[in-house]
Amino acid sequence: MVRLVVPAGPVQTGNVDPEADWVTAFARQTGCRIELQYASTDAQALADITGGVGRSYYDGILASPEVAGQLIEAGAVRPLNVQRITGYRQLSPTLRNAPSEVSGSRVYGMPYSWDSYVTGYDTGKVKPAPQSWSSLFEPASAARYGGKITVPDSPVTLALAALYLKSAQPSLGITDPFELTEPQLAAAAQAVTAVRHNIGTFWTQDSLVIGQLGDGQDVLGAVLSHQIVEMARAGLPTGAVPATAAGPGTAVGSVLSWMMTSQAPETDCTYRWLSWSASPSVQERVSAWTNSAPANPAACTGAAAANCSEFHEAGLATARNLIFDHLPDSDCGDRKTGCADYAQWQADWQHITGKPSPST
Repeated sequence: MVRLVVPAGPVQTGNVDPEADWVTAFARQTGCRIELQYASTDAQALADITGGVGRSYYDGILASPEVAGQLIEAGAVRPLNVQRITGYRQLSPTLRNAPSEVSGSRVYGMPYSWDSYVTGYDTGKVKPAPQSWSSLFEPASAARYGGKITVPDSPVTLALAALYLKSAQPSLGITDPFELTEPQLAAAAQAVTAVRHNIGTFWTQDSLVIGQLGDGQDVLGAVLSHQIVEMARAGLPTGAVPATAAGPGTAVGSVLSWMMTSQAPETDCTYRWLSWSASPSVQERVSAWTNSAPANPAACTGAAAANCSEFHEAGLATARNLIFDHLPDSDCGDRKTGCADYAQWQADWQHITGKPSPST
């Protein structure tokens, strides 16, 4: 038995669509049973792994970058023995080395799929089309769409504001939007505060983005690429900028990662599941179902080919305009000192929204 905490969607058992099932075949071929615990938010996923019986009950988790970083800091996950993961070296080196996957010289996460934050908009109501993050964070621009803007209900919104400031106020010296000094973080918080009254929706789930942006209640926002892809393919008037791994501007990538809990026995079944999840056939199905991009470039065929094209997967290895989401740390990845830690990010976000960060 392998017990896993996962968000709804990326792991399918056939209960939604009988054709979408890559769990049953795994169990039949290996004799290893998979038990899934669905977590609708980052906060729930974190609590499942670190609280109560979950500290010893679950074997693994499919984690967002913020959750991955918090689990590593808490000692709740263990380094992976990548030699036991068949196909690990086939996964994109860019994703394998993303900040959310490694800590020091140790590998904690295995990339499963990836996405990016983009400026999404209603093509019928937002004209001219936005060209950068300034459409969201420049007050005069945001005021044009007052009450109809949506952003993630997460401190990641502060990083997106920092990305805007990187160009709008170069004197701040921002490089990586997730590695901010206290003055830089304060400037990002002020940028969000300045447009706070124009934000109508703080989202945590796909359904809220698709429901609000898809039917025109919101017309502009910071969303994930797969949400725009899903709406566009449904014929809804939605678009996004910038492109994921090519084109103008800088995009923020986000990797979903498999991690093994620190209390889990190093079972053969757990590593078999990771190997299964890395295989091109499963990766293709994951991409096709979620409209995100696969971690294994060999999966860019069949039903996943269109997504790989949307995400410019072929250019991922040489992309220079893609920064990956990761947990802010006071040492800024050892590249500089004096940065704000995640507790400060959470405190600033709580001050802006008036409620605790969902990722705490």
